[in-house]
Amino acid sequence: MSVVFGCSSCGAPVESEPGSEVECRRCHATSSLRPAAEQLESCLACECAELYRHRDFNQKLGIFLIFVGIVLSLALSSFWPLLLAAVVDFILWRILPDVAICYACKAHHRDLPGLKRIKPFDLERHEHHRFVKAREEGKIPPRTEEG
Repeated sequence: MSVVFGCSSCGAPVESEPGSEVECRRCHATSSLRPAAEQLESCLACECAELYRHRDFNQKLGIFLIFVGIVLSLALSSFWPLLLAAVVDFILWRILPDVAICYACKAHHRDLPGLKRIKPFDLERHEHHRFVKAREEGKIPPRTEEG
């Protein structure tokens, strides 16, 4: 069981087990996670109740694999390298485990009980959290009443 989340001081990624403290390698600040419950109900880093389930698959690796297949397909004038790249990409996607990601702080929760019952990614929830964060950072002016 592990959680990768942003350091409370500098935002650098740190990894820790639930219920423990970890020191950031960049700024040496101490961050802690609350203990995990029997079922994952909310983010252990920021306590946001909205999480989504995603394959623990590096998307850049998947795109690179397809890109190599396209280049080889064009160089060899054959569709087989592209098909092979797509099959390898699909097999990797199928065998890798799920990870729960927090909409608010983007913390990745791995190997925790209850991951299968978390809903998949929802673009509407993602956009809501992105909008709220932009408003809190002052990038979007606060709502005014129209008179």
